[in-house]
Amino acid sequence: MSNSKKNKFFYGWIIVLVAFLSVGITYGTKGAFGVIQLFMLNDLGWTRAQIAGAFSANMFVYAIVVLFVGKTMDKIGVKNVLVIGGALTGAAYYAMTLINTPVQFYLCYGLLLGIAGSCMGMVPGPTAVSRWFDKKRGRAIAITLVASPLGAAIFTFLAKGWLESVGWRGVFKIMAFSSWILVIIPALIFMKNKPEDIGLLPDGAEKIERKESNDTNLDNEEEWTYKKIFTSPKAWALILAYFLFGGNGLAQQIHQVPHLINRGLSEAQATDVLGINMTLSIISMLIWPTISDFIDRKKALLLSLICQIVGTFVLMNVSSVTSAYIFVLIMGLSYMGAFGLFSSLTADIFGRRSLGTLNGVMATSAALGSATAIYFGGYIYDITKSYRTLWSVCLAGLVLAMIFSIYLIKVTQKEEKSLSSIKNN
Repeated sequence: MSNSKKNKFFYGWIIVLVAFLSVGITYGTKGAFGVIQLFMLNDLGWTRAQIAGAFSANMFVYAIVVLFVGKTMDKIGVKNVLVIGGALTGAAYYAMTLINTPVQFYLCYGLLLGIAGSCMGMVPGPTAVSRWFDKKRGRAIAITLVASPLGAAIFTFLAKGWLESVGWRGVFKIMAFSSWILVIIPALIFMKNKPEDIGLLPDGAEKIERKESNDTNLDNEEEWTYKKIFTSPKAWALILAYFLFGGNGLAQQIHQVPHLINRGLSEAQATDVLGINMTLSIISMLIWPTISDFIDRKKALLLSLICQIVGTFVLMNVSSVTSAYIFVLIMGLSYMGAFGLFSSLTADIFGRRSLGTLNGVMATSAALGSATAIYFGGYIYDITKSYRTLWSVCLAGLVLAMIFSIYLIKVTQKEEKSLSSIKNN
């Protein structure tokens, strides 16, 4: 192959940029809400429970809708879903500039933004990226998903200044226009559902490099319907591992600060730990999926889960600032990157044809796991005045997730040997 061919820019990286923007806007604007809500509370006189209820409603709506968005995306394409998501997200934030009652807030943030998030977050962009990449899938997914913590950090920083100058209604208006401009326009101009649409192959490979170029056609790949997914042991292994992993991670994000305070840290120290956790998560998101391009991705997931088990155990037994920093170092560098591993693994194991449907199921699983763990943590604390039971359950869940990962390693190895045997014969 000539050097000009090797050095030719691959359009898939444009897809990564479009996906990066959609993920960044989705989770960046949500991440900044922690600062915005304080100004809303002071201005509107609502209770924290009323604000928190909208968050729960948003998560519940997302968990239901994303299941169907994934399947719809396989039919109408990622571009159309992103355009719909950008339009609805902008509409939701613009409508929030006009709210005055909790009911209006629930309709905008809980219902409309919950639907919009399913069309912009962890499903459409990563699905498109996974279809465009094979050998470099982990690296491409890492760049895409790092937009989540990076976007949250950027929007939170900017929101602090905007709140002083234009108020919380003005900030929501900026978020609305950001969604319309940075999601809809790039999606309309640049998004392509798969490389085959413009005569390319994943990773920019040449057809001559493939033993059988017909194998790269999505129409020849196995189709995964809901019935097939929910009757597949390996699908259930991945879904349940994601459910347990997601529940533990978000439970820690929500409950770690009060837990650390209960264990003797000051409020400032506990908040600093959370801030460092968020910073390290950016590094984690880049490292793990990238590493998985060079080693077995399932083994990378297993290693990440083992690290999370150790980190959760340290969190449960924190007794000093030093042990709190040990926790944040281990967990901060191991948790967020596993999202990229799960996203890449879904495409590795099940192929690209029904990836929207599969990612929709996976997103629903993680959302339900998160909602369950968050509620259980608060409920059990009200009864026991301790988070120890929560962390014990989370540890057990991570061990189960690790067992499911080991099962995936064994079953896929068996399938690969069987396929290799058939081809050789």
